[in-house]
Amino acid sequence: MTRITLPRRALGAAALATLARPAFAQANPIRIGELNSYARMAAFCGPYRNGMQLAQDAMNAAGGAMGRPIELVFRDDGSTPGDAVRVAEELLTRENVAFLAGTFLSNVGLAVADFANQRKRLFLATEPLTDALTMAQGNRYTFRVRPGTYMQTKMLIEAIRGKTAKRWAIVAPNYEYGQSAAANFKRMLADAIPGAEVVAEQFPALGRVDAG
Repeated sequence: MTRITLPRRALGAAALATLARPAFAQANPIRIGELNSYARMAAFCGPYRNGMQLAQDAMNAAGGAMGRPIELVFRDDGSTPGDAVRVAEELLTRENVAFLAGTFLSNVGLAVADFANQRKRLFLATEPLTDALTMAQGNRYTFRVRPGTYMQTKMLIEAIRGKTAKRWAIVAPNYEYGQSAAANFKRMLADAIPGAEVVAEQFPALGRVDAG
């Protein structure tokens, strides 16, 4: 029979891991309520949810957060402010989540941010780009992980700075993000390209952009 020997440090680590497992299993999980436009924006939100689940599994395999496992509770926000607020309320009261995260559309994100402010609960906005989320309508309970509309438009302006094209057309989705992005672009265009102008604008309904 082959005899396997382990250093004392390895044996001690293995013993500690064995002792820690029951405590970890018994620890109350940190429940995070994640609401998003899974039905309407499936192409984006499906992989996004898969990524969050992978992160959850990796964190739990490494011991969780402060010795407690992470548990994500996913819900569809209905892609409307009213539905999203209702879902957020259910996550807090029925699912007993510690805080809220997610949303895709800017108007939905604003509604959940206002709800979080009223309930004095943390809301981590993962996708909404509207500047109002952290500026005009910002509150101490709402945080965002992505750059806002102005910052993204500014990056586009810097990319075209010094170009010779003078006539520009805007095609943007007809909701808060699209309207704000278009307004920012028009305001900064002349500085990037002197004499440039926007000669046409189209604002199709969200999800109905026809490239033809």
